[in-house]
Amino acid sequence: SIAERMQDYQVVAMVIILGPRLKDLQSQVQKKVKNMMMEYLQVKPNASRHSTRSNSDPCITKPNFIASCSSFGPKGVGLIVRVAATTTESVYRFLHLQFSCLEPLLGVSPYS
Repeated sequence: SIAERMQDYQVVAMVIILGPRLKDLQSQVQKKVKNMMMEYLQVKPNASRHSTRSNSDPCITKPNFIASCSSFGPKGVGLIVRVAATTTESVYRFLHLQFSCLEPLLGVSPYS
């Protein structure tokens, strides 16, 4: 079932950033996601993570938040950002941090 496959992840988001005017934003988001996930997925003592067991590994830690990016289209004209998390708040914070710089382009805050 979907619930079994999702496990503790309650929120899934996908954002598509497309077009030449957003190329700088695409690069920034890609770098931030890469750095965030490299830091977050490092083994840390007393980290806030869930443990789960599988047949192949006796103890695997599962993060509360996962994000990834993939460029697409001719010359990487677009970027797909995928997020899975255990809470809505963590996804909202992530999106706010990544996309608050759009206010000058939009004329208003995307989060007002």
